[in-house]
Amino acid sequence: MAGPRLLIPFRLNAAELHASRIDAPVRRFAGATMGTGCSLSYAAPASIGDAAVEAAISEACAEVIAQMSGWEHDSALSRFNRAPPGWREIPRHFAIVLKRALEIAELTDGAYDPALGHAVEALGFGPSGVAGATALAMQVGGGVGWRDIKLDLSNMRVYQPGGVALDLSSIAKGYAVDLCAERLKALGVPSFLVEIGGEFVGRGVKPDAQPWWVELELSDLAPVADEPDKTDVALVNLAVATSGDFVRRRDGVSHLLDGRTRESAKGDLSGVAVIAESAMEADGWATALFALGPEAGMAMAETQGLAVLFSVRTREGARMFFSTAAQGMLG
Repeated sequence: MAGPRLLIPFRLNAAELHASRIDAPVRRFAGATMGTGCSLSYAAPASIGDAAVEAAISEACAEVIAQMSGWEHDSALSRFNRAPPGWREIPRHFAIVLKRALEIAELTDGAYDPALGHAVEALGFGPSGVAGATALAMQVGGGVGWRDIKLDLSNMRVYQPGGVALDLSSIAKGYAVDLCAERLKALGVPSFLVEIGGEFVGRGVKPDAQPWWVELELSDLAPVADEPDKTDVALVNLAVATSGDFVRRRDGVSHLLDGRTRESAKGDLSGVAVIAESAMEADGWATALFALGPEAGMAMAETQGLAVLFSVRTREGARMFFSTAAQGMLG
């Protein structure tokens, strides 16, 4: 078996990277948020205290939870899901994420669907954690779905057609990572790797001038004999997000749904990784491409110019396939 496979971004700005390098120890922080783990490694001037950094991360995550959590009864998303037909005002972060979610839904003809709240609940992956808990509620909307949602950004409002339940967990987590990165930059932290639930953003280089490396986990199978034993991505001013059907399952059913069938995506695809400039883009597209499957997903990745890795189960083990943009990163 070969050694590690390395993916390295091209067209790096040498002056920008030099400016990000700081002669300071790498500090680390770990915690829990949004129902998963959160971690941060960073190098910063001594004048920037740990408490300020941790507060910036906590506040960013709290804002996303308050606006887009399906588990918080009083979040803006939960209130929208309970609302009768009509227009409702929504906060800024919610609007930004919903706009992109609806755009990806349109591009994938509904394979990616941000309005699968009832289906997710019925399969036991929702807030109640009980399979079938909203089977009846799935019929209430009378066939309405993401196409019936209207977004009015000029007035920061969204139209609830009645019975639509949004679930933005496939993209909001990535947005939260972006928001954390934005707050760290505003705080004056030049170099960091921030992660929430396996979605990462890396900025700058470490004090030893090395990039922030992230190892991808895309299958429950070992690689085929002629594949490298692992794949590492250099996150230099980049984000990466993954979707896989082998991590979170309930009674053999994956939490990753195909919006066209409202059922778990099926096939030999075990995982997808998307490398992009923002974690929101990477997060949303990783879910969308998984739902599309390896062939249609690869075609979409090429059309959108996305750097994507697909891991497919074979009799011999896991086999990796790369989009053109991802191939261009191979070191």
